[in-house]
Amino acid sequence: MSQLEELADQWHTVTLKIPFHTSEHALIARRALDVDREQNGSLVRREMNVEGDVLIVNYATTSVRLLRLSTNSFLSSADLVLRTMSSFAPDPSDRIPTDEELEELRQEANRNTGAGGGIELKGDGKGAGSGEEVR
Repeated sequence: MSQLEELADQWHTVTLKIPFHTSEHALIARRALDVDREQNGSLVRREMNVEGDVLIVNYATTSVRLLRLSTNSFLSSADLVLRTMSSFAPDPSDRIPTDEELEELRQEANRNTGAGGGIELKGDGKGAGSGEEVR
């Protein structure tokens, strides 16, 4: 029996289950979220575990108000982690287009917009290149 299960009779509790694309994503999120400790450590208890591809978070607090504040704060942090992961660790089932497919999409977009050129970046290797329109 976990420490939170022993407190369940006296404290207010909630369990959050957050699914991820893979178990590795769930572990990454747990590590990212675990660094933020609860401000009221004696009044708020949090346990995080990963089961398969699901992050399971158990909260126990001495009052309903603290439970609401703690879970709201956690969910705000979890939202940031999820949005960051969706940018840098996309769904592994998403197909990655080939260079040829991307080139075809670029050419089609130029045809559909009437644009004959684009922006070509040129640089001297000593810093950021400058954008120069290609005609």
